[in-house]
Amino acid sequence: MPSSVKPKRAPSIRGRLLVYLLLPLVVLMTASIWADHSTFVTPMYESFDRALSRAAVAIAAHVQQAPDGKLYVERLDNNSIPLRPPGDRPLPPPGDNPYQRRGPPMRFDPTTGPMVWMRLYPGARDSFLYRVSLPDGQTLAGDQGLPIAQGNAVDNLTYSDTTYKQLDLRIVSYQTTVGGEAIVVTVGETVHHRNVVVRRLDTVIGLSDGIQLLLVLGLCLFGITVALRPINRLRDQIMRRQPQSLQPLPLEPVPGEVRPLVESLNTLLVTVRDSTLAQQHFLTNAAHQLRTPLTGLKAQLEVLANETQDSSQQERITRLQGSVDRLAHTANQLLALARAEPSAHGPGDFVAIQLDTLIGAVIDSMLDRALIHNIDLGAEYVPAQVHGVYWLLHELLINLLDNAIRHTPDGGNITLRCGLHHGSPYLEVEDSGPGIPAAERERVRERFYRAAGSDGQSSGLGLAIVEEIVRSHRARFEILDAHEGNGARMRIEFPAHA
Repeated sequence: MPSSVKPKRAPSIRGRLLVYLLLPLVVLMTASIWADHSTFVTPMYESFDRALSRAAVAIAAHVQQAPDGKLYVERLDNNSIPLRPPGDRPLPPPGDNPYQRRGPPMRFDPTTGPMVWMRLYPGARDSFLYRVSLPDGQTLAGDQGLPIAQGNAVDNLTYSDTTYKQLDLRIVSYQTTVGGEAIVVTVGETVHHRNVVVRRLDTVIGLSDGIQLLLVLGLCLFGITVALRPINRLRDQIMRRQPQSLQPLPLEPVPGEVRPLVESLNTLLVTVRDSTLAQQHFLTNAAHQLRTPLTGLKAQLEVLANETQDSSQQERITRLQGSVDRLAHTANQLLALARAEPSAHGPGDFVAIQLDTLIGAVIDSMLDRALIHNIDLGAEYVPAQVHGVYWLLHELLINLLDNAIRHTPDGGNITLRCGLHHGSPYLEVEDSGPGIPAAERERVRERFYRAAGSDGQSSGLGLAIVEEIVRSHRARFEILDAHEGNGARMRIEFPAHA
């Protein structure tokens, strides 16, 4: 039982090339973004750290020792006051988010209490806090809960990241001595401004690399399109060929990658052409070889019938004559079938043909046979023109009309029609016979098939010849019911551009 699953369609060469190019480009873009991020973000973080360390050094520079040994901090306006010990003023409540502070930048002022909020960057949303402490952890000024940075010190500066009071901070601790006494100045900065700068930098890097990727993909698509033009031209050349054309394809404009494919295709075309020509030659020779002895046999039977008076012998001779006539008819149809093959005709054989003129010629040649059976043979036509082989279309109508006469009872009628239907030329042969059941309308086109109820006089080649001629003209052959009553209607519709 044949499978109903449709075969999976293979992706196009263009699609494969784009995929094979896109994946490495995406990987390269990801690596480029990571490299750019590392290249630009690290120096940016270092510059922020240097600014933070300068703030710590600036605070340490204002720590002085009084004559009594106590430490104090000079005011920024050079007025000095002793540092107040840690007081009991609480930290800002958690809801007081320093990111939401507005107004002028806050400056260092030890009179505000143990915790000082400042802005290092005017207009920025970041703030920082500080702590001046002794090595044993005693807080001299600032926020006593601010942790000291842990890590390896470089030039007496230690950097680390921490979370304090639900705030992400970058802190730096500066170790120095004042009057021979060691102190640690720790400054912490919220990282909002750093994160904003990093996000903006990553956005710029991503947009830049993304635009470059799109430009590269556009250039790749353009290059692929240009590179595939020879293959597209080859495809168009094959599609424009006539179905009956079995000539090899030219190899000059074919790219080297597809040349073996075209050479194999040419080998197949030559093989099919030789096989078709051999078949046509055999059928032509066989039909010619049969026609000569059959003609002689028929003449001898006619002489024998004239010389014989015995009625029983006359009956046998009549049956022999009918058999010889059918054999001669079959030989003629075999010859017509061989000549109707699409590969037997070149483009130069196709000319403009008036269908109404063709119908008139066919009726003239078949009128006597229709009158013998008392069949009303008529025509209905509108002038129409097709591009085809005249004798093939003449043979097509002869076979359709012969088939109609064989199946139309005496006293019936047959009508030939031609005209235009939605711009497409057509031919029709309609009879008043028994018609063809819908279940057999495809099978009657097969060679040597005889429909049920046939009188046995037909060879079963008439509609097969019609099918071959229709195929060579790129037309469409339909078997329909008659317009009125019983009967069959054979319709051939030609392409609109014919």
